Amino acid sequence: MAPRLQLEKAAWRWAETVRPEEVSQEHIETAYRIWLEPCIRGVCRRNCKGNPNCLVGIGEHIWLGEIDENSFHNIDDPNCERRKKNSFVGLTNLGATCYVNTFLQVWFLNLELRQALYLCPSTCSDYVLGDGIQEEKDYEPQTICEHLQYLFALLQNSNRRYIDPSGFVKALGLDTGQQQDAQEFSKLFMSLLEDTLSKQKNPDVRNIVQQQFCGEYAYVTVCNQCGRESKLLPQTVNRLYLGIFEGIHILRNRQAYYLAS
Repeated sequence: MAPRLQLEKAAWRWAETVRPEEVSQEHIETAYRIWLEPCIRGVCRRNCKGNPNCLVGIGEHIWLGEIDENSFHNIDDPNCERRKKNSFVGLTNLGATCYVNTFLQVWFLNLELRQALYLCPSTCSDYVLGDGIQEEKDYEPQTICEHLQYLFALLQNSNRRYIDPSGFVKALGLDTGQQQDAQEFSKLFMSLLEDTLSKQKNPDVRNIVQQQFCGEYAYVTVCNQCGRESKLLPQTVNRLYLGIFEGIHILRNRQAYYLAS
């Protein structure tokens, strides 16, 4: 028996034992093979009669063009670039930009920071033609906040497996061929972001960097005899320098405290 006929017989095998009044939605979907995975171009050379989700040979490039959120990619096989359900979106490495992508993913997963950035108003406006008619145009981020908004929105909602952070990297003037110090990059970018957000009227947006990435520390001297404390005024910090052995112990304690709270 031909493979296609075998597949069709297997799809309807339940009909031999299931009574008509017992037919369910699952039986129908099995019969018509609704849950079969789409065929992959290159493996499947023409449209499959046994797979209703096969798009090969029916102009799939035009239909799948609706997922083109930007012009970063020249897609040869749209299905290979479509992310699977409940999977995360990645970032393209532009050369020596792995440190940038790492921080972008960390910042994206900070829900408070992401929501605050979404609240930032856009500086973009539509072109205005004669008689007050507005002309629509493609969205192009202008500020650092808008570039982050744009990337975060794509990381959250894109249908692609990965997106291109070129616009963000170019806006920062980074050399994609030169590796930078990750810690220094984080420090400088957070200072830039804090300065940019300081002009916002919404306090939840204006203070988000201090709330999420800053803390206070103070030098405290305790008398062994009477227990009296003497300390200097607390200082605001956005990073801590820890020795290897002491640092691991402190980080584990802070992680346990964070998870418990």
